[in-house]
Amino acid sequence: MPLLRTLYNRLLSNESRYWLYKQRHRKEFERLKTRVNHHPKGDFSLKGFSERKAIFVHITKSAGTSVALSLFGALPYHYTASQYRVIFGRNDFNRFFKFTFVRNPWDRLYSAYSYLKNGGWDDNDRKWSDENLGHITSFEQFVMEWLTVERLESHKHFWPQSWFIKDANGNVLVDYVGYFETIGADFRLISERVNPQAELAHTNASKRGSYRDIYGADTIRRVAELYHEDIESLGYDFDRFDRRQVKSRRLVPYDEG
Repeated sequence: MPLLRTLYNRLLSNESRYWLYKQRHRKEFERLKTRVNHHPKGDFSLKGFSERKAIFVHITKSAGTSVALSLFGALPYHYTASQYRVIFGRNDFNRFFKFTFVRNPWDRLYSAYSYLKNGGWDDNDRKWSDENLGHITSFEQFVMEWLTVERLESHKHFWPQSWFIKDANGNVLVDYVGYFETIGADFRLISERVNPQAELAHTNASKRGSYRDIYGADTIRRVAELYHEDIESLGYDFDRFDRRQVKSRRLVPYDEG
């Protein structure tokens, strides 16, 4: 069985495997589009996506909680764009407006580390952090000794942002990429299309110092290696960025049209 599962995972993309899962659980997927799951920290639901014909790909630690609650009144889980294409079907997915928010990879990683070390969202995060990061005493140790290419997959908070918005062939599946660093202006542009009455509410904000004060030369270089695709695709350097737009399913600089 382990060999068959390995072959299955290698031969089929994540999206293909998710599509096959949908074929076995069609009623579950239909309910997913309308169900509201109540939680003390906020309701989870995709209902607003169908109502507003818009899909928000909520990348972890990129102000997504504030954006989702402000536009849709509920949280949308952390599904990838490929998974949304399966959930809603290709016809609706293609005609819906799809957007996301991204964040400086160095800043995002420090935010994710701090979040999990402080307990995360719930008991599952807390247990995972205790088991995997309990022995880690500093962010430098986390980056230089613990974090590897293989461990990027170990928790969604460490996933490269490209994994959320690209398919197996590297095509960008969203229509608009907003930036955490310019969230006010980007939110206003998105809200005009999705929910003109919405105002951005700041929720789930952390009280940390600047990520620039935490990094040294070695940790800067290490994160650049681990998240090279995000850095190149999204136009980030350690302390600046040249924003990108989606053209022909690729991320290109704005000065390219």
